[in-house]
Amino acid sequence: MRRDAGRGGAPRDFSVLGIGVEFVDQPFASSVDWSFSESDHKVLVWRNGSATSKEVEFDGGQISRVAPRVSNVWVIPAEHRSVAFATKAECSFVQLTLPTSFIGSGRLEATAGRQDPLLHHMIERMVGLNGRGDVAARLLQESLAAGLRLHVRDRYGGGAPQRAREGRELSDSEQRRLVEFIRDGLNSEIDLPTLAGLVGMTLDVFRHAFGKAFHMTPYQFVLDQRIAEAKMLLETAPISITEIGSLVGFSTPSHFATTFKNRVGVTPTAYRRAMWPNAARSDT
Repeated sequence: MRRDAGRGGAPRDFSVLGIGVEFVDQPFASSVDWSFSESDHKVLVWRNGSATSKEVEFDGGQISRVAPRVSNVWVIPAEHRSVAFATKAECSFVQLTLPTSFIGSGRLEATAGRQDPLLHHMIERMVGLNGRGDVAARLLQESLAAGLRLHVRDRYGGGAPQRAREGRELSDSEQRRLVEFIRDGLNSEIDLPTLAGLVGMTLDVFRHAFGKAFHMTPYQFVLDQRIAEAKMLLETAPISITEIGSLVGFSTPSHFATTFKNRVGVTPTAYRRAMWPNAARSDT
């Protein structure tokens, strides 16, 4: 992945009214993943290019399968983690960084795949003005940035945080119910609304209660369970690595291999060979 630096007519990164605007160029790759977990809000807009498939995961294991198109938006709220995985990708996108103060006391909703031509047009118009030194261009760019902030808050805002979330905790039986549900459903989609519904909580209340009980986000817990199950199967089950990846909820072998290596430090193939030194080398 390469960040554009303005050479050959490519747009330069810039900042206006505190909004960071960065341009990212992704050369062709058979598989690629992007990961975000930051203190500021991130909004990514697909400018051009293609990918055979794209899958986005948010905290809690919520998965969105996206057909990449111009003006697709990926919103990652501050303090949330999100990962995207794409195959046969060659594209460019713009990454907006918005301080949490810009949204006020509210929050942004995690979003992937929605098309937003207006947001895309505002960004491209700001790009066209960047580099001009006249007062009119500066004022217009600042006006667009102010409008962009309001548009993002209006379209992707989720309202004010719920004060009541501090008082609700997960009981022991609720914790057991969640763990059993997650472990029984590793090969299927596990999303945050479903988990919250199991214990009768709103999303905000559930995130807080889950973090207090398990000391990690729902997304991290689900991923830990998937990797733990994968390790057990790699150690004991005489089935292919592709089958194991599918059994623990990964949509493609590449996604499984990338995530496993990021979490464990070695690929599934290397892990199995360490467990089974005499195993055939064709078990991938």
